[in-house]
Amino acid sequence: MLATAAGRRVYRRCVGTRIRGARERRPTPFVVFTTPRSGSSWLIDLLDSHPRIAAYAELFIVRDRTPPDYGSRDVPRFEATLDELRGNGRATLLARRMRYLSRLFDRRPGVRAVGFKLMYLQASAHTGLVPYLAARRARVVHLVRANALEQIVSYEAAVARNLFRARRGDAVPEVTVRLDAPALPARLENMESEVVHARRTLARYRLPALEIVYERLAEATEGELARVVSFLGVEPVNWQTASPLVGASRVPRAELIENIDEVAAALAGTRFAWMLD
Repeated sequence: MLATAAGRRVYRRCVGTRIRGARERRPTPFVVFTTPRSGSSWLIDLLDSHPRIAAYAELFIVRDRTPPDYGSRDVPRFEATLDELRGNGRATLLARRMRYLSRLFDRRPGVRAVGFKLMYLQASAHTGLVPYLAARRARVVHLVRANALEQIVSYEAAVARNLFRARRGDAVPEVTVRLDAPALPARLENMESEVVHARRTLARYRLPALEIVYERLAEATEGELARVVSFLGVEPVNWQTASPLVGASRVPRAELIENIDEVAAALAGTRFAWMLD
């Protein structure tokens, strides 16, 4: 996915380049590396509520110039800056990405960690991004969701609502979803493979990584956030966590999935059967 020849060249070039400025004077660069419907927007909001952390939404969505609508919002998405970063017109797209990230991660008064959300597919689409993060010794919070079936249901329900982030006080319509039951085992296999591949990529580039499981984060939020903050090298002080983002579905899964019996039959006898428990 990421270890292309071009990526390896960039990695060698970046590693061979001295990153100026004392490390202790710069915020810790980080990314929340993940897939859709993993609770990552909520995590970004919670981290951003820390007085010493600036956490941004997805900054590298392909062909998206819209302003971020959660987390820190004082930096536009990468593609919204292309005209500004073009300079004399000869800079490559890769160089522009590096310049953009250099500005993002630069020194900020009082801030000890700066990062953003990065999806697996965005890392693949932006050549050289992961090698650059490795050269900067960025830290990676690898957010995974153990129950991938719940992830699928969450995604399909968001599509049905045409609403991917619900906020406290929003009028959220209740919906039901019908899953392609015969295709579910292969879909779950593919999602599992993506997570395994992401772990291998992080190890290949020797990126410092902390894996956080969404279910555990939701169950023991304070403790898991303390782990993340410490991993980012930020003072482990108590703070008032805050996020307006909430879960959209308020009905039991058995009522949310129209063809629950077909889904149960498709997963029976597979290693994914527990996801219906």
